[in-house]
Amino acid sequence: MPYMPASSTEPLYVDFDTDLTAYPVEVAVVLDDAGEPSDNDYHPAEWDGHAARLLIGAGSSLPLEPGEYAVWTRITAGDERPVRRSGVLTVGTP
Repeated sequence: MPYMPASSTEPLYVDFDTDLTAYPVEVAVVLDDAGEPSDNDYHPAEWDGHAARLLIGAGSSLPLEPGEYAVWTRITAGDERPVRRSGVLTVGTP
């Protein structure tokens, strides 16, 4: 995952190897040492090709202070709701 200045507002992309675009996708960005996110940590994302896309950072619905964040994704496919840790995002000082 990338580095992002804390003052930036930009899309976060999480790539998938499989076409899952028929299903709703959500993304959570939580401090790396916080463990698995709660339901309230997830934000609806949109599909951009095979990547989930969520606008994050200053002025967005998900502003982030400097730190190391774990990025999680969740797909809802009928009765299944797989959750995956998708990487680490560094915000602020790299």
